[in-house]
Amino acid sequence: MNDASELRLSAGEVRAKAQALLCAAGLVPDKALAVARRLVEADLLGHRTHGLQQLPVYLERLGDGRIATSGDIEVLSDSGACFSWTTPRLPGAWVMERLVEQALERSAQHPVVTATLSNCSHIGALQAYLEDIAQHNLLAMLMVTDPGVASMAPPGGVDAVITSNPIAACIPTQGNPILIDQTTTLVSNGAVAQHAAQGVPLPGNWVRDNQGRPSDDPHVLSTNPPGTLMPLGGEDFGYKGFAFGLLVEAFALALSGFGRDRPQVRGAQGVFLQLINPACFGLGLTGFLAATSALVEQCRNSRPAANGTGIRLPGERALRGKKAQLNDGIVYSRAALIELDAWASRVESDIRFLSPRS
Repeated sequence: MNDASELRLSAGEVRAKAQALLCAAGLVPDKALAVARRLVEADLLGHRTHGLQQLPVYLERLGDGRIATSGDIEVLSDSGACFSWTTPRLPGAWVMERLVEQALERSAQHPVVTATLSNCSHIGALQAYLEDIAQHNLLAMLMVTDPGVASMAPPGGVDAVITSNPIAACIPTQGNPILIDQTTTLVSNGAVAQHAAQGVPLPGNWVRDNQGRPSDDPHVLSTNPPGTLMPLGGEDFGYKGFAFGLLVEAFALALSGFGRDRPQVRGAQGVFLQLINPACFGLGLTGFLAATSALVEQCRNSRPAANGTGIRLPGERALRGKKAQLNDGIVYSRAALIELDAWASRVESDIRFLSPRS
């Protein structure tokens, strides 16, 4: 670590300071804590574009009203095993924690619980919600997207229609859970913006320019008209990634009543969450965990590729990184902390991420 450009902070310190900063920007303590908790969890799991790096975006949206500081969750429908909520752009992390809590409670009575949520603000990294669910030995599927963002074009097209549309899932095992969190594009909007800010090309042709030509230039998304993200599957098989993107649109937007047929402003999301209790299927929980654990073991027994980095399952690196950072602290760039301290001054908060001697 370069001591001149980076600092290591404890997760607890970052969480407390982020909460205080969000309170100064207008959120009540419980909502601010939920947002801070999920930002820090994202950093712990390695989703740096969705961690503390998102805090200035949230502060800006609190200031201009794109994140509401007050209002209620409205129940659109409720049939016990299925329920649907909407909000007036309340903080996404806070509403998601309520949604997951309610779904977990209902899973004690129902083998399958399905929930949708519309018009909450950005919920952050999907993987940040999965470990809590997996600890209950539940299988889960989570999809989310923002209908106010379009950055992926359909196969054969040039103009964007949908966006990176992530899909996440948790699969319990007898050991660590499998935690899947991936976009239906080769790269996320946030990662492209990060490369553009750093002035470095993408590792491959992960985007298309505004003529539909494959490119590694992250700046093509900001041209007029803009370029687009490359679907999962790349230049040859991108139609597969786009198909998965349509799946997210149907489940997270159309099903929640928040589709692209309605006027939308960037910053609000639609969510689909489903919990499945393996105890109610097949050979019960014991049989399910035996099967998923055997699958993990079979993956580990695969011969490692020559000159490779070893076998790795979804979520494994994230959980290992979380454990290490809980012990050693999270590394943040000095530039990022300086930006947050500037925001603290703007919202008239005494909180500082950089100490006077830092």
